[in-house]
Amino acid sequence: MAWINYQKAFDRVPHSWIIKSLELTGVNNKVISFTKKVKSCWKKRVRLHTENKLIETEDIKMQCGTFQGESLSPLLFCICLIPLTEQLNKLNTGYEEHKTKTKISHLLYKDDLKLVAKSEEELQKRIQTVKTFSDDIHMEFGLEKCAKNAFKRGKLVHSQNLVIDINREIQELEQGKKVQAPRD
Repeated sequence: MAWINYQKAFDRVPHSWIIKSLELTGVNNKVISFTKKVKSCWKKRVRLHTENKLIETEDIKMQCGTFQGESLSPLLFCICLIPLTEQLNKLNTGYEEHKTKTKISHLLYKDDLKLVAKSEEELQKRIQTVKTFSDDIHMEFGLEKCAKNAFKRGKLVHSQNLVIDINREIQELEQGKKVQAPRD
């Protein structure tokens, strides 16, 4: 099992990927047009208050991120991860529910992704799929909030860290320690 956290997920999801995801998932064209319009108008200014004056930038057009606290943002982010869900489902691995034969390979809620697998090799394959997808949409893991665990016959066992790339790994969660909840 692995817990994946995206670094500043709501701040960094590219607007271009939000629009592409809406198109890929078959969202109504009026909703896509509305979203494009809203995102194209999103601008910020940086202000610096000094003792003597206010220094302010011109408008800066935002090309990534969603508004935090807005009810649409978590939904847009989840829609952005639907193509990842499809890729993970195509691996056709995970735990199988006996009655319906449904395979469960991952759970997604807002910006939290939990991967489940029957073996370390299967989990490593899932991590690489998530990493490739994430690189493609320019999203990065917040490794300090990611973790993994392994269980054999219902008991927690020690296992290797999951390799992301040459210098980065997802660490094994220490027994008794909780995964830190994101505070994005």
